[in-house]
Amino acid sequence: MKTQVAIAVMGLICVGCTTQPASYASSLSHSDRKWQSAACREARQKAGGYEAEETERLKSSAMIGLLSPSSALATVNVTNQQNVRRKQFNRDLHLKCSSAPLPDELTNIPELQPPPMLNTERGS
Repeated sequence: MKTQVAIAVMGLICVGCTTQPASYASSLSHSDRKWQSAACREARQKAGGYEAEETERLKSSAMIGLLSPSSALATVNVTNQQNVRRKQFNRDLHLKCSSAPLPDELTNIPELQPPPMLNTERGS
């Protein structure tokens, strides 16, 4: 039980490991020619509402995690998915709003994977 709690706490600590899209958007150069484009304006608006959407997704995932027999693993999986989604969003935001090359942390982002307990490919 202590191990599961420790894993869950570590997972929740890492929720903030990836920059929030609104913060990332404000860190980009406002003098870049792409900054004034319609695609960038739309992406910046979505970035502003991203945190509220993420909070709702986290609430529902937390409820599922509490009901799961392996709640600690579910919590870690939710955290990993959250970080991957943020990185994907930030990458798309960067491509729409900046001419600068992608930073290293926004390249080679893994695809979202199903939680291990829902992976139907195992044991086939």
